[in-house]
Amino acid sequence: MKRVIVIASLSTLLISSTVTLDDIIANAKPPKIIEEKITQERLSLESESLSSSLPEPISVEGAIGRKDGVDDSGFEYDIGFSREILVGDSQRLRREESRLNYEADLLEQQLEILGIENWLKDLYHQQCLDSAYVANSQEAYQIFSELYDKKQVAFRQGEISKTELLQIELERDRLQIELDSSIRGERLSKELLLSLTELPRDSSLSCVDIYPIRAEIDLAEDGFKISKEAYSRRVDGINIGLKRYNQKIDRLELVGGYTRELDSDIFTVGVSIPLNFTSDAPKYAKASLKYKSQALELEHEQKINQKSFEVRELYQKLKQDALMVEAKRRNIQDYRDRLLPMVKKSYEYGESSVIEYLLSQQRLYSMEKELLDIKRDYYHRLFKLYTVAERKDR
Repeated sequence: MKRVIVIASLSTLLISSTVTLDDIIANAKPPKIIEEKITQERLSLESESLSSSLPEPISVEGAIGRKDGVDDSGFEYDIGFSREILVGDSQRLRREESRLNYEADLLEQQLEILGIENWLKDLYHQQCLDSAYVANSQEAYQIFSELYDKKQVAFRQGEISKTELLQIELERDRLQIELDSSIRGERLSKELLLSLTELPRDSSLSCVDIYPIRAEIDLAEDGFKISKEAYSRRVDGINIGLKRYNQKIDRLELVGGYTRELDSDIFTVGVSIPLNFTSDAPKYAKASLKYKSQALELEHEQKINQKSFEVRELYQKLKQDALMVEAKRRNIQDYRDRLLPMVKKSYEYGESSVIEYLLSQQRLYSMEKELLDIKRDYYHRLFKLYTVAERKDR
């Protein structure tokens, strides 16, 4: 019973130390920092919006003087106040205009989170490719280690020369150096990726959830959704501003006062109404908003056109990479199944030299390295494409 519990505990430990792509994204530090920053900025913008939509505070003023006359003398004083009152929809329109503008700002900041998440996905896939390359290097080194052991026996029996044995030994040592280098690179890339998360540094990556390499990528028709929503909110904010300036009267000022003279008390109440039609300021303010709307439209159109061009360019290169990966795979498989066995058999029968055999093996490793580099380019472009197209899911 104790043995079963120990085995179960070890199994749980092994499972818990393996992380998936979803684990990386869920536990990533940079998006959480940005989300917290966005939350604080949202609260700041909300407060600013409320502040800008409220009327000015009550103003109070007072004065005191002394009157010295023939019949009477003494102090006189007065005190007054004024209060701005927003009328009609002014207050609501101001608040709505501010809200739309800060919502547009917050939406655009979501693009930063999207870019970081896609960057982390790219790092995850590069790490998985590094692990695959380490496995290939280990396989190559193991093959030549076994070959070298056999050839040592053959050399002692006088079947091969010292030169041939030395050439195999040098190739084995070269593969050892390459294997050590790939292991160090794989370890460093994993440490970098995990350092960006809250996961344990000794975790291993699942790599069973990497994105398949495909020539056709399903890009939704509603591309650049975040940019379009942000633009829509800015336009709505400008339209709200135009409505606000269309009001004949958007505010008034209530004034009141009390004056104490030597022989009388005077109370005053009044209303101050700005006559907007007597000034060109509202007209120029509306013109400014209209020009701003036109400039915003042109800027948005240019931005979408540029993103669309970049998406098309990345997509074409992505298709080329995918087709190249498939062609290179077939080429490597054909090389393994047909040419490599012939060269190996020819070498074993003494029909070809060890140099020819070594060159055939080196050619295979070179082809596998080329395939790895093409896959790296594919995933770099894939996640850049998702970022530019403002796509989050597969």
